Amino acid sequence: MTDARTSPKKARKPQARSLPIRTAIAEVAAEYDRMSVRQLYYQLVARRVIDKTEAAYKRVCDVSAQMRLDGSLDYRTIADGHRSRRIVFAHDGLGSALATMHALYRRNYWISQPVHVEVWCEKDALTGVIQPICEDYGVTYVATRGFPSITLRYESARAIVATGKAARIFYFGDHDASGQRISANLEAELRQHGADVIVERVALDPWQVNAYRLPTRPGKRSDSRHAAFAAAFGDASVELDALPPSDLVAMVEAAILSEIDAEAWGRAVEIEELERETLASIVALPFSAGTTYQFADDPQAAA
Repeated sequence: MTDARTSPKKARKPQARSLPIRTAIAEVAAEYDRMSVRQLYYQLVARRVIDKTEAAYKRVCDVSAQMRLDGSLDYRTIADGHRSRRIVFAHDGLGSALATMHALYRRNYWISQPVHVEVWCEKDALTGVIQPICEDYGVTYVATRGFPSITLRYESARAIVATGKAARIFYFGDHDASGQRISANLEAELRQHGADVIVERVALDPWQVNAYRLPTRPGKRSDSRHAAFAAAFGDASVELDALPPSDLVAMVEAAILSEIDAEAWGRAVEIEELERETLASIVALPFSAGTTYQFADDPQAAA
């Protein structure tokens, strides 16, 4: 038996023993638009395709990579929250820049909302799953990658203060000693720097572990926080990744929608449409390098 390789350079011919797991991966991929490898692994565990072991996880990494390389799994299905490309935006001319501005323009709908909203997640690996829904609603998303640093807490608090509003942070994390402690302490840590904020833990909680029948693992007894966690919740721990991707996305969206004033949101959408029409008319002008345009202050004079 060969070792699983999580970053192969080219596809290998599938072995007969890998066909069942390949079929199962294809079935899971057909149900969910986007997920991390860890989420895929938990879906296979829940369907009793594989055991809940580190060796099985590495095998899922290898087989899913092979399937992407040989074209049997869409590359876009697997989200990678750890690695990203950082692109410097530039344009081939003023017309291109204005066209891009028109295409990308979006009004900040939250300016007219009574509460500032953010979504925080303990797991950076789930960024590719959670961030897109946050972007759809223009909500700030923060992946803490475990316990948030002092700098992250300070900068986040000052950014919240700058909005001039009370804030609500929806937190998503593992059901374990560390995950519980992060959400329990976060509100006080942000308030220490002047933020008027309420932190609401959305997931994972014990009732969700039971309701979704999520696979558990023993808690880390080496964690100094484990004894208190076990006394309150029991010894079993569960990773946030174990939630079905569609349910996780639905929880994020429901949390965001719970704080939206629909009337104010609708007015902002209408204003945005008018502003986009204005931008489109500017883009249509015959711009050329070195030409200066002057717009009349009086709307009637401009007409």
